[in-house]
Amino acid sequence: MPDSKISWLRRRLRLATLAGAGALVAGGCNLMLEPIEQRFLFRVRSVDPAYLNAVASRERGIEEVRLKTSDGVTLHGWLKHPVAARPNRRFPLVIVFGGVRRETSWLIDRGDKPERWGWLFINYRGFGLSGGEPSERVLLEDAGLIYDYASARPDVDPSNIVVLGRSLGTYFSIVLAKTRQVRGAILATPFDSFAALGAARYPWLPVGLILNGRYDAAAIAPKIKVPALFVIAERDDVTPAARGGALASAWGGPQRTVTIAGARHYGIERRDEFWNAVAEFLGDLESHPARHHGYAGAIDSQP
Repeated sequence: MPDSKISWLRRRLRLATLAGAGALVAGGCNLMLEPIEQRFLFRVRSVDPAYLNAVASRERGIEEVRLKTSDGVTLHGWLKHPVAARPNRRFPLVIVFGGVRRETSWLIDRGDKPERWGWLFINYRGFGLSGGEPSERVLLEDAGLIYDYASARPDVDPSNIVVLGRSLGTYFSIVLAKTRQVRGAILATPFDSFAALGAARYPWLPVGLILNGRYDAAAIAPKIKVPALFVIAERDDVTPAARGGALASAWGGPQRTVTIAGARHYGIERRDEFWNAVAEFLGDLESHPARHHGYAGAIDSQP
């Protein structure tokens, strides 16, 4: 058999195998993708446990937080109390969802955060001192747990909780904004869907079929009516500006888009423009009465 014919048959076999795998996923076998997520998507970077254990500081107003999930995993993180908290008054809160690889402790002291707001940083499973293994399915469940913990605290104002997602964390923030009562959403280096990202990078793969609606923020965005701030890096080569713009266009509520000139995907937290936009957005929320928007009551892996 000629070499060209053999190569053609091999390509056909690979495509048939991929299509078959996609059909299985589409048929409800999403658990098959979880080991792939854990190895190739999250790619957790190790951090010295001694450093993480030393982050909490009463003098700096940083409280250590541990949450137990329904399947027995302990999530770990920190609550940074407001610098200018009012006595006997509940404070507004930002819940932070990070990106891939890095745990979130490094963000605690980064940038000029509004002094009246608290900031909650809980690491994903497998990140920092959080136990377990990450996947879309379990992290969506954990997002609801984190919100419920925060809103039940006696020092937090449950009507003024804002979610801030960075890169991958924008997806979890958006799902949470659909399923819980949040005041607003800050979405930094966002993307509309993994299918759109994958199709651009791997046009020969049936990415949409394989993913079967997973990590599809654009499908959820039109249903969300709360205000949103989109912070886009102009030269982003991970979640390109066009993908963030597509998500902003799909948003169902009022939104403002800030593009940071010359910025790439990594390092926007070092830019004053980022924190200025965040502070302005939170200030605008404080200056307007909170409005309650409809929201669902449960989180699942395919919103």
